[in-house]
Amino acid sequence: MLTRPPFEVQDILTHSLDSYRLENPLDKDQYKAANAILRCRTAVLGGHSDSCTCGYTRISYNSCRNRSCPKCGSLKREAWIEGRLCSILDVRHFHAVFTVPSSFNALALANKNVFYDLLFKASTETVKALAADKKHLGALPGMTAVLHTWGKTLVFHPHIHMIVTGGGDSDMGWREGGKKFFLPVRAMSRKFRGLFVSLIRKAYKMGGIAFGEDEFDTLLDTVMGKEWVVYCKKPFKGSEGVYRYLGSYTHRTAITNSRLVEVTAERTTFTYKDYKDKGTQKLMTLENKEFIRRFLLHVPPCGFTRIRHYGIYASANKKTKLSRCMVMTKTKSRVPRKETLEETVLRLYKVNLSVCPECGGLLSKSLLPPGRPP
Repeated sequence: MLTRPPFEVQDILTHSLDSYRLENPLDKDQYKAANAILRCRTAVLGGHSDSCTCGYTRISYNSCRNRSCPKCGSLKREAWIEGRLCSILDVRHFHAVFTVPSSFNALALANKNVFYDLLFKASTETVKALAADKKHLGALPGMTAVLHTWGKTLVFHPHIHMIVTGGGDSDMGWREGGKKFFLPVRAMSRKFRGLFVSLIRKAYKMGGIAFGEDEFDTLLDTVMGKEWVVYCKKPFKGSEGVYRYLGSYTHRTAITNSRLVEVTAERTTFTYKDYKDKGTQKLMTLENKEFIRRFLLHVPPCGFTRIRHYGIYASANKKTKLSRCMVMTKTKSRVPRKETLEETVLRLYKVNLSVCPECGGLLSKSLLPPGRPP
């Protein structure tokens, strides 16, 4: 928390963003994100100085709080988890992942808002439709869905991570699903494929998607001939572990600074897991311009909601279906933990920001105005 990692995405942008921009104009979202990351925790944003009578001084600059910044997000994640733990059921949950074929990449990048919205809609409607079928569950489950757009090597790979309750609200009360099996994966895959293609086609006809007509028809014919990848992981027991696990997805950026192995003025080397090789840890080296190109692919559109709740967990159902299900599943009500920044850091990292690490005395704080180094 208090130690700067050896290399940061900020270093790569400092070395090579200007030269990258000469050949690759940034859109407004990419420009905003890159500029925020460059200024994050620097004197430009201001901050504060903690000092002790023993002579110890610590300078802490403010964070940019941009959701694409690898240095920001951990505290937001903790606050999000605390909030969710007060609104979920203490039941088994499944982790489902919905992926579209890479053939869609060009269309998705040209129509991010619409494409991502339809990705959410198709995946959640798939679960609701199959779960409503009495031969599967015959009930309405709770869902929390998170959009990711990257793979381990920063390639563009849009997909939805979804946590789903292993049961749901029905006319007969709470209906429990199977202990090891939620919904048939093949049925989920084909239902998702049909729904997504139907929604994309409708959006195109209504003028909501910009893409060549001949290319569009060929694209849909191609993807309909493929099996789409949808899978479900093993169920989680209890609720807290589920959302602490999901928290690692909700506020994650395309790459963390801890994965950077070496950064020079020309190249960047980082680690990744190769799941085609049994999850083996490997190294990849990219020219800085290529690294920046891949990184900026994953800057979300301004104002786009990457975390959404559906079914029992939808905001509209909190006081009705969710409240009823909490009673039926004997879920204990929970009051969110309200913490200061210092309290959260102490709990997570065992570091007391109020105490001098040299002599144990109390630190006094003074503000540093933006743009003025100490």
